Amino acid sequence: MLLQKNLTLKDEVLIVGFENLSDYRIPLFLLLLIIYTFTCIENILIIFLVRISSRLHCPMYILIGNLLFCEFLYTTDLVPLILQHMLLGRGVISRLGCSIQLSVSGCITMVETLLLTLMSYDRYLAICKPLRYSALIHNRLCLYFVNGFWFISFISAAVIFYFVINIKFCGPLTIDHFFCDFTPYISFACSDILPLVLFSLVISILATILPFFLIVLSYIFIIITILRIQTSEGRQKAFATCSSHLLVVTLYYGALFCLYGMPRSSQFLNVYKGLSFTYFSVTPMVNPIIYTLRNQEIHKALQAAISKMKAVYC
Repeated sequence: MLLQKNLTLKDEVLIVGFENLSDYRIPLFLLLLIIYTFTCIENILIIFLVRISSRLHCPMYILIGNLLFCEFLYTTDLVPLILQHMLLGRGVISRLGCSIQLSVSGCITMVETLLLTLMSYDRYLAICKPLRYSALIHNRLCLYFVNGFWFISFISAAVIFYFVINIKFCGPLTIDHFFCDFTPYISFACSDILPLVLFSLVISILATILPFFLIVLSYIFIIITILRIQTSEGRQKAFATCSSHLLVVTLYYGALFCLYGMPRSSQFLNVYKGLSFTYFSVTPMVNPIIYTLRNQEIHKALQAAISKMKAVYC
């Protein structure tokens, strides 16, 4: 009976956040608010352009639109609550809210890695198999893959949510982070979490590590093909075809491996928080810029949309 009393289902989770930066709470709030607002505007704008512009109705831009939708959802899953905690000066979230946040972020991360993998295959076909490109990948096939990615990720997130919501905890729940981080959260468990840990490990391997090796393999073939091109102009044109995706993949996996490979000891905790802050706030803002900065097709689509709006309202 005493053991059952100690295995209590706590209703609230205390989020420590940037407790050591409490004097800079308002500047941090304003900075994050500006980043989040700009991120939402640019992601929604590009998704809208991909949706309405016929010139962008091709596999690569369909995948970019879905990737940026993932970025928008991921940052929206985390940032509004963090802004609330900064404004109030305290961070408290319900166990249900924490479980939802963990599941949603896990689902979106899984979709994002699968999309990046399919995008690398698309770039491989565009550079290594240009004559067979339209036969090997097309809009309908691309949409089938995207829908499959969302379905698989949703099911996996639902299983994780089921495990997490049924965890029993002993004592108060305090996470020394600014959102519900998976590892610190389950470390307070008093019930058996082995099924959850094993399932999460399998999902991490299948949805993160395996896609990474497939992306690396795709780029090995791409680099070999580019080096075989005779002219420097041809090599530059081929590299420009995949440079944006390569940069996004490097930033994404670089941040991911740094975060999950870093020790969680107290001496590295502030560095870990800083990297996490950059990963969930800055990366979703930078990725649309990378894809659009030198992309003539998106520039033309934006100009066409502006011209249509002027024709309607002027």
